[in-house]
Amino acid sequence: MARSWLVRGFLLASGMLTVLALKGMQAEQKVASQMLEGVYVSYLLIWMHAVIFIAGSALSREQDCLNDAILSRGLTRGEYIGGKLLARGFAMVVMIGGILLPASFWAIRQDQLVRTEAGQVASQARNTKIEAWDPKKVFAETDGTIVQLSLEVGDAVQAGDVLAVLDDRQMFDQLEAERRAEENARNEVANAQRRRDDAQRAVAQAEDALARAERALIARDLLSKLEQADRETDIRARKRDLHTAENQLRIAEDAIPTAERGVENAQARVREARKRLAYTTITAPLSGFVTERNVQAAQYVGLGTHLLTIARLDEFQVRVPIYEFEEFKRLRVGLAAYVKVGETEFTGKVDRLGATTQDDRWGRPSNYAIARFQGDGTLGLLGLNADVRIVLPPVEAKPDRVTALINTLTGQGVDDLESRTASVTVVWMLISLGKVLGCALLLVSVTLLLLVLSRSSLISILATVGLWHVSNLLFDFAGLPELSYLEMVRTMDKVLGGVARLGDELASLAWLYGIAAAISAVAIALFIVRDPPK
Repeated sequence: MARSWLVRGFLLASGMLTVLALKGMQAEQKVASQMLEGVYVSYLLIWMHAVIFIAGSALSREQDCLNDAILSRGLTRGEYIGGKLLARGFAMVVMIGGILLPASFWAIRQDQLVRTEAGQVASQARNTKIEAWDPKKVFAETDGTIVQLSLEVGDAVQAGDVLAVLDDRQMFDQLEAERRAEENARNEVANAQRRRDDAQRAVAQAEDALARAERALIARDLLSKLEQADRETDIRARKRDLHTAENQLRIAEDAIPTAERGVENAQARVREARKRLAYTTITAPLSGFVTERNVQAAQYVGLGTHLLTIARLDEFQVRVPIYEFEEFKRLRVGLAAYVKVGETEFTGKVDRLGATTQDDRWGRPSNYAIARFQGDGTLGLLGLNADVRIVLPPVEAKPDRVTALINTLTGQGVDDLESRTASVTVVWMLISLGKVLGCALLLVSVTLLLLVLSRSSLISILATVGLWHVSNLLFDFAGLPELSYLEMVRTMDKVLGGVARLGDELASLAWLYGIAAAISAVAIALFIVRDPPK
């Protein structure tokens, strides 16, 4: 068996393709369940045909000298066919197990590298600087000279604490001037109201005088023409006085809204002066630490000058560079992030993603993600370097037509979420590997049985290939659908992920190896009973 080029070619080809497949999936940061599923399924769908060819070879060439070998070497027919079964079965176990066993531990090691406690793939960044989360910059909201500023970088402040005080004497003088202007405006309103009241009384007096003059003219027949002319002149004069008084009243009434608007403007100027006076006392907008101080005491500052920067007490962020664009596309706001400083690890989440690339500290452009976390009261984190792991969802595979057809036939991609988010353990890996080896041993026993019956390698190989492809229907009719290789392919990810039931899987293994042993016993019995050709 070891000197057979068919065996050597199978070992070399299967080993190389398995390594290349694992390396490709490792580069894509696939989890162990995906890696091992791809490898195990390839053995069930492809490499089992090579197992059939290896099992069906060599026996027919030895039939001519079999009797001489038995007679000259004292070899029985049972020992001969038993040796064939053991040699081929042992060769399959050694070759397939020798490739898949180290590959399986390789994939499990990959799981430890790319998975987190949540069972997801992780993006990693080293030596990322911890920054304050959303630091608040304090600006001067008015101009003036700083008369009080005693805080230093690193000092702790509480929300509402006084940070700095500006010289308020000029502001106070402006406030007093505006107060006096407001008082004058109120006096002007009172004067306008008095003038309106005086105008109203003048209008009433003019109306009364006009009424008296009109009544005096009623008895015009008893008066002389001269007296009538005098009284008509008096009425016209009273009308002019009334018209003048009404005009004065309108002027007085129109002056009141103007005076009231003057009061409102004066009040607004007072409020603005008070606000400017309040701006001379600068308080902390939040509780935190002073991380930046840009001015000194006795320094004159203008409106909008940056005075201090305050970082929140227990809120931090890290800017994680993402150099691979395909990895950046998988990021989402809200994904879990693990920030490790020394031996301490903090849990946070991705708060936002960079819309454009930025240069890292080495000048390399990259996309980035901002991860936010709380320090749990730990002091001294600002400015430290941390290792960051951002949890990523599994890669959304977009299969081609052939892969989509295979997935449809085998049921892949329908309910894989639970198995993809679970790590592969050694126990479940051995169960899955046992299924692959069990299928190989079953094919070896079936091939040798058909070879004993037909005494033709070609017929036994072709018949075994046909039976292998229709075995799914045969096992369904026998009430053992879990033994069909398509069912194994469909549930391979669940077995690797530990989602399947352990009792059912052990029962399947027992049936698989039991059937293989029964067929081997039948093959040995038939070979012993049948005389080999002369």
